[in-house]
Amino acid sequence: MLLVTIVSVVLSSLTVAQPSPNETHLIATALLTKNNDSAFECWQLQTPFKRSSIPGISGTQSATISNVTNFAYTILPPRYDGGLHNAPVPQMVHFLSGLAHLTLPNDHSTDAFVVGGVGGLLFATDTTGTGHITRYPSDQETVAIAAPFADGIVPEHIVLNDGPCAGLQTFV
Repeated sequence: MLLVTIVSVVLSSLTVAQPSPNETHLIATALLTKNNDSAFECWQLQTPFKRSSIPGISGTQSATISNVTNFAYTILPPRYDGGLHNAPVPQMVHFLSGLAHLTLPNDHSTDAFVVGGVGGLLFATDTTGTGHITRYPSDQETVAIAAPFADGIVPEHIVLNDGPCAGLQTFV
């Protein structure tokens, strides 16, 4: 059975402690390497949202995800095929617009569609192994921001389940 999932967000780490039930946490789909194969997991960041005191957004909810380096803004043409590849470095990818379709070469039962916008966050950390295939099937450009994690350090998280996160929920 083919599992097609609208993906919201993605992350990685080995922390297993459960967060407090009265806090709000970012949830994301992660692309990682398991047993030399790329795989999906649904992760919840350990660090909760906090009230911002920054002028212009004071009082709003803010999640500090990670330190990043070499921030890149990319415009992908309609129906672009990124082919089979690994993440070049552990990174956060946020699709601002368009559509990305990710498949795994050794798991034909699971794939993920990442819709640009609020739910367009993905954490790509499969820097080794079989890699993944990314295609951009829409008739419009897809705009993405790639932000490699400083020193390759992925935000602390807990694994909610194997496979992509289901639905469009990006925080709980």
